[in-house]
Amino acid sequence: MTTDSKNTFNVFKNPIDDIEEIINSYEFEFLRITSYEIIIYCQGNWTNHKVVFNWNPSNNIISIQNNLGISIPKKLNDKVRIMISIINEDLKLGYFIFFSDQQSIFFKHNILLKGQSYFSTEQIEECIDSIVNDCEKYFPAFQIFLHKINNPRIAIKSALVETLGEA
Repeated sequence: MTTDSKNTFNVFKNPIDDIEEIINSYEFEFLRITSYEIIIYCQGNWTNHKVVFNWNPSNNIISIQNNLGISIPKKLNDKVRIMISIINEDLKLGYFIFFSDQQSIFFKHNILLKGQSYFSTEQIEECIDSIVNDCEKYFPAFQIFLHKINNPRIAIKSALVETLGEA
């Protein structure tokens, strides 16, 4: 379907302002980098998270990412990609991705805000909760994969069993 947006008029508040307002009310630590970018610091059980929200006003997309801070040896690049593919099959919101130029794993999610006049509190809360929860859930799997078992499927199963045992 093709759309003609030249006849559409949108009054759109900067969604990064909305995010900052919500995060400030929760008293999370954050850093406003530019008018288009904010970093939110969240403490996890396994690692600390640095969730970055970046808004591109030209296409009205918010990109969200969290670098897990896990350095992958080059010899494991192919296996970590397989592992990420297996994990991504179960995710509801967002996805893990491996950037070979940084040898690091990120969690990413994009939100198209076209046609919306604001970014709701519920959307902001759900994005942050979902990203941190998924990163916390699978962080042990990546650690097991790196330091114990270089088999993606076994590392995932082992981590999820250990995580369930600690709950």
